[in-house]
Amino acid sequence: MSYAVGTRTEILGILTCTSPLHVGGWDSTADADLAIARDGTGRPCIPGTSLAGALRAYLAGTDAFRPYGPAVLADLFGHVVPGSRIKGSPSRLRIDDAHLLGDPAVQVRDGVGIDRRSGSAAAGFLYTRQVLPAGTRFAFRMLADTPTAASSTAYPGGWAALIRDAVDAVVAGLTHTRVPLGANRGRGHGRTSLGEITVRTTDLSEPAGLIAWLTGTIPPAGAAPAAAPADGQLHVTVTWQPANPLLVRDSVAGTVVDTIPLTDTHADGNVRLLLPGSSIRGAIRAHAERIMRTLTRQDAPADLGDALLQPPAGVDVLFGAAPTSRDHDPVTAHSGRRGAVAVDDCHSTGHVTTSQWTDVVTTRPAHVPAAANRAEEGDARGQRNVERDAARTVLRDRLQQLNEQFTLTVSDHVAIDRWTGGAGDHRLFSALDPAATVTWEPIRIRIDLARLHRAADRQPHSAVLALPLLLLLLRDLRDGWLTLGYGGTRGRGHLTVTGVTFDGAGLPAGWQHLTGRTLDDVLTDPPPEVTDAMTRWAHTFDRPDERGAAA
Repeated sequence: MSYAVGTRTEILGILTCTSPLHVGGWDSTADADLAIARDGTGRPCIPGTSLAGALRAYLAGTDAFRPYGPAVLADLFGHVVPGSRIKGSPSRLRIDDAHLLGDPAVQVRDGVGIDRRSGSAAAGFLYTRQVLPAGTRFAFRMLADTPTAASSTAYPGGWAALIRDAVDAVVAGLTHTRVPLGANRGRGHGRTSLGEITVRTTDLSEPAGLIAWLTGTIPPAGAAPAAAPADGQLHVTVTWQPANPLLVRDSVAGTVVDTIPLTDTHADGNVRLLLPGSSIRGAIRAHAERIMRTLTRQDAPADLGDALLQPPAGVDVLFGAAPTSRDHDPVTAHSGRRGAVAVDDCHSTGHVTTSQWTDVVTTRPAHVPAAANRAEEGDARGQRNVERDAARTVLRDRLQQLNEQFTLTVSDHVAIDRWTGGAGDHRLFSALDPAATVTWEPIRIRIDLARLHRAADRQPHSAVLALPLLLLLLRDLRDGWLTLGYGGTRGRGHLTVTGVTFDGAGLPAGWQHLTGRTLDDVLTDPPPEVTDAMTRWAHTFDRPDERGAAA
C-alpha cells in the first residue's frame, strides 16, 4: 500500500505528564507485577502505537468526526480489508515513539480490590504497577500527509480539510489534556499536556518543497493557541476539607512508626500527600453498587471477580465491567468495557522536598546489641525502649519542621483482648496521621459522555440510569455518607464538602444544562431534563416487575 504525498505537516512538541503514566511493557520486574514499556536502550518510552490508538479513540468522540463514523477514521489511520494482506490504505498520520527527556524516576503503585460484602481487601486482588510521575517529559513528533491521488473520502471538503481538521483536533486535545494515555485512565492516570509546539508545513509534490524538507530548511512556526475542544466530557469539581484525620496507607512501613501516609513524588522532587484517584473512584463505585443492589434487593456476589464481571445497571456504564477472560463461550464472552467515569489523583496543597521526607521515614532508633544471656535481656530491653523514645523525639522535631506545609502527628493504637479487656499482646501499632488541618486540592471527576452515548446502543436501560445515579452519588458525597482512605469504620476519612460544580462543552441533551451550575442549584431547581430523568428513575424502582430488569 502506498500513495503520493502532497502537503506534509510535521508537529513537534514536548509531551509532559500531568498525572502518573503507565504504558505497559512485556515483562514483570522484581518490584512490580506490571512493568512500563521501554525502548531498545532500556529507557521508558511511549510507543507510537499507543499514541496512535489513543488519538484515534479521542477523534472518534469529537464533534468534528463523530458524525462520519469509522470510515473517516480508517482514511486517517489506515485499514486493511478483512481477509486480504494487500488491500486497504496506509495511515495518513504517522506518530513516532515518544522518547523520554531527562533521567527516569520510575515509581511503584500498589492496587487492591475491595470485597463488596466485607468492605476489606479481597483475596487475590493485590498487584503492583510501575508508573512515571507527573512532570515526566517526552519528545513528541507526528507527520500528517495529504495525498495527491484522486482517492475519495467521506469527509466534507476532501483530503485537505480532513488532514487540517485532524491536526487541529489532535493539537487541541493534547494541549488541553483531553487525550489520556496508557492504563488506569479511569483512576486519573495518563493525563498529558503538549507544549513547546512547532509546526512545519511544505508541499512535497513540488521540487522546492521536497528539497526544503530533505535539507531541513523549512522555517518552523509556533502553533496558534488551540481552543479547548468541545469533546463531550463533563467535568465535576468537588472542593472539600477533611473533617477528621484522613490517611491512605503506604505499603512501605516506617522505621519508627508502623504506618506512614501515601505520598507522590513529582519529577521535580517535591513530595506531596496523596489521595489516589483509584481510592476515590473505588469508594464512589462501591457506594453506587450499594445503592443499586439495595433498590433491586440483590446481594453482592461472594466472589469479587463475579461482582466486577456483572455490575448492576447504571454502574456498568459509569464504572465499567471486567473482561470475561474465563468465559470461552463466544455468545456470552466479552472483552470488558471501560467506564465513563475517571477520577484524578488528589494531592495536598503543601509539599516538602525529597530529602525532608526521606529524613522523616528513615528516622530509626540506634542499634542495641542482642543480649548475650537472660541476665542481660532486661537491660537490653530497657535500652531499646530508651533508644526508641529518643528516635521518636527526633521524629517529632523533624515533623515540626514540616508544619508550614502540612501537619503530621504520631498516634499509637492498641487492640483490646476480648477476654481480659486489657491490651492484646503484640497488638500495639503506630501511625503517622495527616491532621484534619491539611488542605487538599479539589477532587476532579470526569465523565466521558461520548463513551456513555456509545454504551447506550447496547445498554439502553443502564444509560438511562446514569444521570440520576451520578447525581445521587454526588449528593451523598456532599452529605458525608462516603468515607475515604483508611479507618472509615473507626470515625476517620470523613469529608466536609464546600462545593460541587459542573463544567463542559459539547454535552448531549440531558447533560448540557448542568454546565455552569452547582449541585445545590441542580437539586433545588432541576432543569426539565433532570426532572424527567429522576422521574424515570423513580418509576423504574416503584414497579416491582421492573426491579429485575434494573439489575
